[in-house]
Amino acid sequence: MAHILSKSDLINDTYEVVFFIGEGAFGEVYRVKHKYFDDFQVMKVFKQEYTDNTDLNEIIIEAQLLSKLTHPNIVRVFEVNEFLKKGTKYYFMTMSFVSGESLTQLLRRKIQLDLPVATSIIMDVLAGLEIVHQNSPVIVHRDINTDNILLSYDGMKPQGLLGDFGIARSLTQIDKLVGAGGRYLYFAPECFWDCYLPASDVFSLGIVFYKLLTGTSPWQYDYDNYDMSDTSDVRVMINSGRNHKPIEPNIFNDQISDKLQRIVLRSIEKDMEKRYRTAVEFLSDLKGTEALEDISMNYWDDQGLVSNT
Repeated sequence: MAHILSKSDLINDTYEVVFFIGEGAFGEVYRVKHKYFDDFQVMKVFKQEYTDNTDLNEIIIEAQLLSKLTHPNIVRVFEVNEFLKKGTKYYFMTMSFVSGESLTQLLRRKIQLDLPVATSIIMDVLAGLEIVHQNSPVIVHRDINTDNILLSYDGMKPQGLLGDFGIARSLTQIDKLVGAGGRYLYFAPECFWDCYLPASDVFSLGIVFYKLLTGTSPWQYDYDNYDMSDTSDVRVMINSGRNHKPIEPNIFNDQISDKLQRIVLRSIEKDMEKRYRTAVEFLSDLKGTEALEDISMNYWDDQGLVSNT
């Protein structure tokens, strides 16, 4: 299948395509080199079917909001723009390049992570998410999952960064959304009713945390009796599976203390009244756990966690 861009393509006389990284439902992702700054960035080119069914003004407004978010635990958004190729107009967003890998890639090598490593990553992401939620207007990410959390290996220890805000929306725009984006297995219950709040992002990150600690999901889903290509079937399967209480994480990992288990379970509480409302609350409780240890780069190397690719 042909991609939108090819190696060495020059976009707007500014960005040179280095190579294709991957694609998702909304667009294709490339590593590009900036002509004038002489550095590497990531370019997300939105697919035609996405832009044809999306208010482009919202994308532009969103990019402007995101470009103002500067934090060491957030992947920086630089600009949104457009270009022509073979008579077709494409829209794109550029972001900072992270030298590392995604949590999804890390988990392919490590089914579950040690408590201090998992906790450090989640605390990093919560620090970034706190800034996102404190923006005015409030921004809700809506697509937190292991694909969209990146690990940077540039510092003294790997650092977790919240990335890919490609379908994030400010709360003042929520009522204009059509359909539900994101990865359904990470969705908070209210998201299935097109309600997206900061607490919804907390739930999604709680699912990520649970997976890092246990290597599995908090609920068992009946994949065999549902059509996974049918959105309605997937929704029914997830909501049916969540009729039961989540499995206590220390069943899969006996190193998890009672206190840490309570924090994890509160973060994925289906009832919003019982869940952490904000990243600040979640982060505050994690700071008081015994799971924190020295996790320098040497620790990561010893554990075989740093990718050699």
